Amino acid sequence: MAFPENIGQFFSRLINSFRGESAAWRREHQPELDRLKEEKLMAASELKNRLELMEIRFREECRRTRMEEERQTEQFAEFLSSIDEMKANMLEYYATMPKPLALMIHHHAAELLKEAWHSPDARDRVEKQARFTRFMLTVTEDLAALGDGQSAKALPEKTIAFIQEESDELSGQPDAYGPRIR
Repeated sequence: MAFPENIGQFFSRLINSFRGESAAWRREHQPELDRLKEEKLMAASELKNRLELMEIRFREECRRTRMEEERQTEQFAEFLSSIDEMKANMLEYYATMPKPLALMIHHHAAELLKEAWHSPDARDRVEKQARFTRFMLTVTEDLAALGDGQSAKALPEKTIAFIQEESDELSGQPDAYGPRIR
């Protein structure tokens, strides 16, 4: 039975040896362990501060984006309202113009506005804004011509010609329905 006692003593000495070596290693490397622990705490603190700053920036950017979108929505609504006024003026000044034609002119203006407003590419957006501006100037010319005392016209001819030209440019074909109004 002496054999198991020797094994027990061996394991006991082995465990005590590991404990002693571990304690000696800790005493020897304690300053380094303390420095690493302190660096870990400082890094955690710095990370926490950076995350707080990022959260603040994100919240503020969201707030600014929300405000900008609200402003853009108000401006878009104002443009749509002015296009509605344009349609009402056309129906008033061109009393014999069929209402579907006025609605088509209104629809064309609204579509040009949407294309210009929602274009993701800056260069494309500027080109579409210029197209919208040219169209609105053409409508304004037609309406202003009526106020200059010129003979009353049945239709806004320049506006209709503008829409026909754009249609031809998009389709690449001449108008199949006959001569243009000039």
